[in-house]
Amino acid sequence: MRAIRFIGLFLLFLLGFSKVAAADSIPKKGRMALQIAPLALLDFNNGSCYKLGTEIRLTKSFYVSADGGGYFRNFNSLKNMKGGNLDFRLKYRFPHSNSLISISYFYKKQSFEYHDAYVEEPDIPITVYTRKIVNCISLNYEYKLVNNYRGIVVSAYAGLGIRFRDVKSSFETHHDFDRLVKGGDSQSLYLVLIPGEKTWLNLNLGLRVGCYLF
Repeated sequence: MRAIRFIGLFLLFLLGFSKVAAADSIPKKGRMALQIAPLALLDFNNGSCYKLGTEIRLTKSFYVSADGGGYFRNFNSLKNMKGGNLDFRLKYRFPHSNSLISISYFYKKQSFEYHDAYVEEPDIPITVYTRKIVNCISLNYEYKLVNNYRGIVVSAYAGLGIRFRDVKSSFETHHDFDRLVKGGDSQSLYLVLIPGEKTWLNLNLGLRVGCYLF
Protein backbone atom coordinates (compact mmCIF):
# COMPACT_ATOMS: atom_id res chain seq x y z
CA MET A 1 0.00 0.00 0.00
CA ARG A 2 2.84 2.40 0.78
CA ALA A 3 4.36 1.74 -2.65
CA ILE A 4 1.03 2.48 -4.36
CA ARG A 5 0.71 5.80 -2.52
CA PHE A 6 4.27 6.74 -3.48
CA ILE A 7 3.65 5.92 -7.14
CA GLY A 8 0.42 7.94 -7.10
CA LEU A 9 2.14 10.99 -5.63
CA PHE A 10 5.02 10.67 -8.10
CA LEU A 11 2.62 10.56 -11.06
CA LEU A 12 0.80 13.64 -9.74
CA PHE A 13 4.15 15.42 -9.54
CA LEU A 14 4.91 14.49 -13.14
CA LEU A 15 1.50 15.70 -14.24
CA GLY A 16 2.12 19.04 -12.56
CA PHE A 17 5.53 19.25 -14.22
CA SER A 18 3.88 18.53 -17.57
CA LYS A 19 1.48 21.44 -17.16
CA VAL A 20 4.18 23.90 -16.15
CA ALA A 21 6.97 22.85 -18.53
CA ALA A 22 4.94 22.38 -21.69
CA ALA A 23 1.87 24.55 -21.33
CA ASP A 24 2.06 25.81 -24.90
CA SER A 25 3.39 22.76 -26.75
CA ILE A 26 0.98 20.08 -25.49
CA PRO A 27 -2.75 20.09 -26.32
CA LYS A 28 -4.93 20.90 -23.33
CA LYS A 29 -6.54 17.46 -23.63
CA GLY A 30 -3.41 15.46 -24.31
CA ARG A 31 -1.41 15.40 -21.10
CA MET A 32 -2.76 12.46 -19.13
CA ALA A 33 -4.49 9.31 -20.34
CA LEU A 34 -6.05 6.44 -18.42
CA GLN A 35 -5.25 3.12 -20.11
CA ILE A 36 -5.90 -0.63 -20.00
CA ALA A 37 -3.99 -3.61 -21.42
CA PRO A 38 -6.53 -5.93 -23.11
CA LEU A 39 -4.00 -8.55 -24.26
CA ALA A 40 -3.00 -9.22 -20.64
CA LEU A 41 -6.40 -10.86 -20.21
CA LEU A 42 -5.35 -13.55 -22.72
CA ASP A 43 -2.12 -14.71 -21.03
CA PHE A 44 -3.12 -18.36 -20.53
CA ASN A 45 0.39 -19.53 -19.60
CA ASN A 46 1.24 -17.09 -16.81
CA GLY A 47 -2.27 -16.24 -15.65
CA SER A 48 -4.92 -13.89 -16.98
CA CYS A 49 -4.20 -10.40 -15.67
CA TYR A 50 -6.22 -7.21 -15.29
CA LYS A 51 -4.21 -4.00 -15.59
CA LEU A 52 -4.95 -0.31 -15.21
CA GLY A 53 -2.50 2.50 -15.77
CA THR A 54 -1.78 6.00 -16.95
CA GLU A 55 0.39 7.81 -19.48
CA ILE A 56 1.63 11.34 -18.83
CA ARG A 57 3.14 13.58 -21.49
CA LEU A 58 6.00 15.43 -19.85
CA THR A 59 7.10 17.54 -22.81
CA LYS A 60 6.45 17.64 -26.53
CA SER A 61 8.59 14.52 -27.07
CA PHE A 62 8.82 12.68 -23.73
CA TYR A 63 6.20 10.55 -22.02
CA VAL A 64 6.14 8.40 -18.90
CA SER A 65 3.66 5.60 -18.27
CA ALA A 66 2.92 3.27 -15.39
CA ASP A 67 0.40 0.53 -14.90
CA GLY A 68 -0.25 -2.29 -12.50
CA GLY A 69 -2.65 -5.11 -11.91
CA GLY A 70 -3.45 -8.48 -10.43
CA TYR A 71 -4.42 -11.98 -11.50
CA PHE A 72 -7.69 -13.90 -11.71
CA ARG A 73 -7.47 -16.67 -9.11
CA ASN A 74 -8.64 -19.71 -11.11
CA PHE A 75 -8.61 -18.70 -14.76
CA ASN A 76 -6.52 -21.60 -16.10
CA SER A 77 -4.68 -24.71 -14.83
CA LEU A 78 -2.85 -22.56 -12.26
CA LYS A 79 -5.15 -22.31 -9.23
CA ASN A 80 -5.42 -19.90 -6.28
CA MET A 81 -3.34 -17.36 -8.16
CA LYS A 82 -2.24 -14.40 -6.03
CA GLY A 83 0.10 -11.50 -6.65
CA GLY A 84 0.49 -8.47 -8.84
CA ASN A 85 2.67 -6.66 -11.35
CA LEU A 86 3.98 -3.18 -12.14
CA ASP A 87 5.19 -1.75 -15.45
CA PHE A 88 7.07 1.57 -15.87
CA ARG A 89 8.10 3.16 -19.18
CA LEU A 90 10.03 6.24 -20.25
CA LYS A 91 9.20 7.08 -23.87
CA TYR A 92 10.57 9.34 -26.57
CA ARG A 93 8.34 10.29 -29.49
CA PHE A 94 9.99 11.11 -32.81
CA PRO A 95 9.12 14.58 -34.18
CA HIS A 96 6.02 14.73 -36.43
CA SER A 97 5.50 10.98 -36.02
CA ASN A 98 3.37 8.44 -34.17
CA SER A 99 6.45 6.28 -33.51
CA LEU A 100 8.11 6.06 -30.09
CA ILE A 101 10.96 4.22 -28.44
CA SER A 102 10.93 3.39 -24.76
CA ILE A 103 12.87 1.81 -21.94
CA SER A 104 10.68 -0.27 -19.64
CA TYR A 105 10.96 -2.00 -16.29
CA PHE A 106 8.53 -4.76 -15.35
CA TYR A 107 8.08 -6.45 -11.95
CA LYS A 108 5.88 -9.44 -11.20
CA LYS A 109 5.27 -11.42 -8.01
CA GLN A 110 3.03 -14.50 -8.10
CA SER A 111 2.06 -17.48 -6.01
CA PHE A 112 -0.17 -20.30 -7.23
CA GLU A 113 -0.95 -24.01 -7.11
CA TYR A 114 -0.88 -26.65 -9.83
CA HIS A 115 -2.88 -29.86 -9.38
CA ASP A 116 -1.88 -33.10 -11.09
CA ALA A 117 -0.68 -36.65 -10.29
CA TYR A 118 2.40 -38.77 -10.97
CA VAL A 119 2.23 -41.49 -13.64
CA GLU A 120 3.18 -44.25 -11.18
CA GLU A 121 0.32 -43.21 -8.85
CA PRO A 122 -2.30 -41.60 -11.14
CA ASP A 123 -5.11 -41.90 -8.57
CA ILE A 124 -3.27 -39.94 -5.89
CA PRO A 125 -3.56 -36.15 -6.49
CA ILE A 126 -0.62 -33.86 -5.82
CA THR A 127 -0.40 -30.10 -5.43
CA VAL A 128 2.64 -28.16 -6.63
CA TYR A 129 3.04 -24.89 -4.71
CA THR A 130 4.97 -22.21 -6.59
CA ARG A 131 6.17 -18.67 -5.85
CA LYS A 132 7.64 -16.57 -8.64
CA ILE A 133 9.38 -13.18 -8.84
CA VAL A 134 10.23 -11.74 -12.25
CA ASN A 135 12.13 -8.56 -13.16
CA CYS A 136 12.45 -7.43 -16.79
CA ILE A 137 14.26 -4.58 -18.52
CA SER A 138 13.41 -4.00 -22.19
CA LEU A 139 13.94 -1.65 -25.10
CA ASN A 140 10.70 -1.18 -27.06
CA TYR A 141 9.29 0.26 -30.25
CA GLU A 142 5.78 1.67 -29.99
CA TYR A 143 3.36 2.99 -32.57
CA LYS A 144 0.21 5.00 -31.81
CA LEU A 145 -2.46 3.42 -34.00
CA VAL A 146 -4.99 5.99 -32.82
CA ASN A 147 -3.60 9.24 -31.47
CA ASN A 148 -6.02 11.44 -29.53
CA TYR A 149 -8.99 10.88 -31.82
CA ARG A 150 -11.84 12.30 -29.77
CA GLY A 151 -9.68 11.67 -26.73
CA ILE A 152 -8.98 8.02 -27.59
CA VAL A 153 -5.44 6.62 -27.88
CA VAL A 154 -4.47 3.08 -28.98
CA SER A 155 -0.83 1.97 -28.98
CA ALA A 156 0.88 -1.27 -29.99
CA TYR A 157 4.44 -2.09 -28.99
CA ALA A 158 7.13 -4.75 -29.30
CA GLY A 159 10.47 -5.01 -27.59
CA LEU A 160 13.38 -7.16 -26.54
CA GLY A 161 15.12 -7.30 -23.21
CA ILE A 162 16.36 -9.40 -20.32
CA ARG A 163 14.18 -11.37 -17.88
CA PHE A 164 15.43 -12.26 -14.40
CA ARG A 165 13.33 -15.11 -12.98
CA ASP A 166 13.40 -16.52 -9.44
CA VAL A 167 11.03 -19.45 -8.81
CA LYS A 168 10.56 -21.49 -5.67
CA SER A 169 8.51 -24.67 -6.05
CA SER A 170 7.55 -27.76 -4.08
CA PHE A 171 9.15 -29.83 -6.85
CA GLU A 172 12.23 -31.42 -5.31
CA THR A 173 14.01 -32.01 -8.64
CA HIS A 174 13.50 -31.05 -12.27
CA HIS A 175 12.80 -34.72 -13.05
CA ASP A 176 9.57 -34.56 -11.03
CA PHE A 177 8.00 -32.62 -13.89
CA ASP A 178 8.48 -35.49 -16.35
CA ARG A 179 6.44 -37.75 -14.06
CA LEU A 180 3.27 -35.61 -14.25
CA VAL A 181 0.21 -37.22 -15.83
CA LYS A 182 -1.35 -34.13 -17.46
CA GLY A 183 1.45 -31.60 -17.63
CA GLY A 184 4.56 -33.65 -18.32
CA ASP A 185 4.57 -32.91 -22.06
CA SER A 186 3.90 -29.18 -21.82
CA GLN A 187 6.95 -27.03 -22.47
CA SER A 188 5.14 -23.83 -21.45
CA LEU A 189 4.09 -25.38 -18.13
CA TYR A 190 7.66 -26.58 -17.60
CA LEU A 191 8.92 -23.00 -17.85
CA VAL A 192 6.29 -21.86 -15.33
CA LEU A 193 6.83 -24.52 -12.65
CA ILE A 194 10.52 -25.43 -12.68
CA PRO A 195 12.31 -23.89 -9.66
CA GLY A 196 15.55 -21.93 -9.69
CA GLU A 197 17.06 -18.63 -10.79
CA LYS A 198 17.27 -18.05 -14.54
CA THR A 199 18.14 -15.17 -16.86
CA TRP A 200 16.47 -15.25 -20.27
CA LEU A 201 15.87 -13.04 -23.26
CA ASN A 202 12.46 -11.40 -22.93
CA LEU A 203 10.12 -10.77 -25.87
CA ASN A 204 7.77 -7.93 -25.04
CA LEU A 205 4.51 -7.53 -27.00
CA GLY A 206 1.44 -5.59 -26.02
CA LEU A 207 -1.44 -3.24 -26.69
CA ARG A 208 -2.64 -0.25 -24.69
CA VAL A 209 -6.09 1.33 -25.09
CA GLY A 210 -6.86 4.55 -23.28
CA CYS A 211 -8.60 7.89 -23.17
CA TYR A 212 -7.27 11.32 -22.29
CA LEU A 213 -8.66 12.76 -19.08
CA PHE A 214 -7.01 16.16 -19.68
